[in-house]
Amino acid sequence: MSGSRKVTGIILSGGKSSRMGTEKGLVEHKGKRLIEYPIEALQAICDQLVISSNKDCYSYLNIPVVADEIKDCGPIGGIYSCMKAIKSDFYAVISCDVPNVPEQLFLDMLSNIMDANFICPIDDTDRRQPLISIFNSSCLPIIEKELLSGNYKMMELLDLLNGKSFIIAHELAYYSSKLFLNANSPKDINAL
Repeated sequence: MSGSRKVTGIILSGGKSSRMGTEKGLVEHKGKRLIEYPIEALQAICDQLVISSNKDCYSYLNIPVVADEIKDCGPIGGIYSCMKAIKSDFYAVISCDVPNVPEQLFLDMLSNIMDANFICPIDDTDRRQPLISIFNSSCLPIIEKELLSGNYKMMELLDLLNGKSFIIAHELAYYSSKLFLNANSPKDINAL
């Protein structure tokens, strides 16, 4: 696990899945449901896992499910509700629809977060990937303030944090052009 630092894994599966047409996390890909991939990426490095979802369809996983405390505010609401529900030093966050993200990326981010309170990878196009990230517990009051003021935009939240970026270099053993591909629709499943 993480030594003296407690790390909680948050798997985001609270979206409406409207483009997918069915609960996204339960969609099959290469013999497994999508939600099972992020569980595998986090379980060895986290002290505990939690699923952020407003639906009652993940009980078969025997992982606690936390519903949004503040409804309809996107991923920030799910992260906030899980951070409030479970005390931890760090929160490793991943959405349920990115099956190509390896455990090693989270290990690399944990070892690089240092004195920052947030870290996320940057892809080939210099785009931050905040739904594959690590938040320090010190982010909670900032997230709460944003939510209560009605600002649900993830990128605006990132600008308020003492954040770092982890560059996904081609030299990394797990580098792939498909690393951050996510499945929003049935058509996307084939591209993974």
